[in-house]
Amino acid sequence: MPNSIDVVVIGAGLSGLTAARLLRASGRSVLVLEARDRPGGRMYGFDVDGRSIQIGGRWIGPGQDRVKSLAEEFGIEAIEHDGFEDAGSVIGGAGEELRALARRIEALAESVPLEAPWTTPNARELDGQTLATWLSANAPADVATAMGTSLTSFLPEPQDLSFLHTLFYTKSNGGLVGILGLDGKAHDNGQFVGGAHRLTDALYHDLEAHVRLNTPVWKIVHDRDQVQVHTADGRVSAGYAIVAMPPVLAGRLQYDPPMPPDRDYLTQRMPIRGKIAVALLYAEPFWRDGSDTTLVADEDVLLWDEGGDHRPVVLAGLISIRRSRELAGLDAATRKETILGYAARHFGNQATQLSDYYEINWAAEPWSRGCNSFMTTGVWTAWGYSLRQPVGRIHWAGAETSPYFVGQMEGAVQSAETVVETLLTAG
Repeated sequence: MPNSIDVVVIGAGLSGLTAARLLRASGRSVLVLEARDRPGGRMYGFDVDGRSIQIGGRWIGPGQDRVKSLAEEFGIEAIEHDGFEDAGSVIGGAGEELRALARRIEALAESVPLEAPWTTPNARELDGQTLATWLSANAPADVATAMGTSLTSFLPEPQDLSFLHTLFYTKSNGGLVGILGLDGKAHDNGQFVGGAHRLTDALYHDLEAHVRLNTPVWKIVHDRDQVQVHTADGRVSAGYAIVAMPPVLAGRLQYDPPMPPDRDYLTQRMPIRGKIAVALLYAEPFWRDGSDTTLVADEDVLLWDEGGDHRPVVLAGLISIRRSRELAGLDAATRKETILGYAARHFGNQATQLSDYYEINWAAEPWSRGCNSFMTTGVWTAWGYSLRQPVGRIHWAGAETSPYFVGQMEGAVQSAETVVETLLTAG
C-alpha cells in the first residue's frame, strides 16, 4: 500500500466509489479500502445464463438525476419497469383512508428542514414517539396496520422507528403517496439495464488501481495534520479519510483519539435492519397467463415479476423483517421451503417448481448487517447534528447521510458529491 495519499476512502459501495472518482478527477490521490471481496456494498447482483439476478439495491425514480447521469457516463441505460402501474393496489383494504393518512403524514413532513431535522417545530414531541404510537392515536386500527405494513418495504417496523424520522424520510424521498404508489402508479419503478451492480462494477474498474478489496479497516488514528488507517496488511497515511459505511458499522471502528461523545451516542442508536432477499428462477412465466398481476404483497413477503422475455424468468422478493428474523434460524432447506410457500400463496403450487433459487440475508452480512438504517426515538433531537459533521479530518458519506433521497442510490451519490466539495474547499 502507498504510505501517504491525499484521501483514503473506507468502503467501496456507490458512495465511496463515487467520491473516489470525483477526487481523482480533481487531481487528488486516492485509495479505497473495501472489506468485501467485491465492490458494490448493498448493491449486489450477478448473471445466470445471461440473465441479470439482483438481490441488492436496484430501484430509481423521479428526481433521481445524479445517479442516472452517473450511469449514463458508463453507457448504462435506465428503464422503467412496465408492470407496476397498479402498485398501490397491493396494499389492499384501506383504499381512500390510506391515501388520506399518507397525505396527512406528508403535510406534517413539510415542516421538516431536511438539512437539520432536529430544528423542526415540535421536534422533541415528534421525535419522542414511534411511528406505531402516532398511527395508533391517529388512524383506525385497520388503516394503521396497512400503513405500517406498507412502510416496512422501505423502513423498519413501526414500533422501532422515530416518527420524526418517518417525516424526514417522507419529505426526503418526495412524499408518501408516491413512495407507496397510492396515486395508482409506482414511482420508484426504474432499474438499470443489466442490474444496478453494473454501475458499481463500472466505477470499480475505472478506479481499480486505486481500490483494495479484502481489506477490512479496524482502526483510524487521527490528529490535526493527518489520518492513519490501520488494516491487517499495514497502515495508510492520508490527509483525510472518508468513511462511507452505514453509521452503525462506522461506530464499530476504533478511533484514536475516540469519537466525540455525541457522535458515539449517535452510532450506538442508529441501527440497521435487514431482510432476506430472494430470486426465484423459472423456465416460464406461468403467473403471466391471463393475469396483469406482477406485484403482490402481504405481511410476510413482497414479490414481483422482474419482467422481460429472457429465460429463465425471475420472481424477486423481499421477506419482511419479522419473518426474516424467524427464517434465519432455520436450516437452508426448510427456509427455502417456507419462502416457496409464500410464493405459492399468491401464485399457486407451480411457484414451488422452480429451476433455481438464490437468497441473501442482509442482516447476516458482516459488512452490511442490514439494508436500511434509521433513527430510533430521541436520536434526531439529541445527536442528529453529528450525523454529517466531520470529526477533524474524518468525513462521513453514504446513503444514510444525504438529506435528499436518504437511503437511496441517489442519496449515496449526492452524499459523495457533498463530502468531496467540502474536502476540495478545505484544500
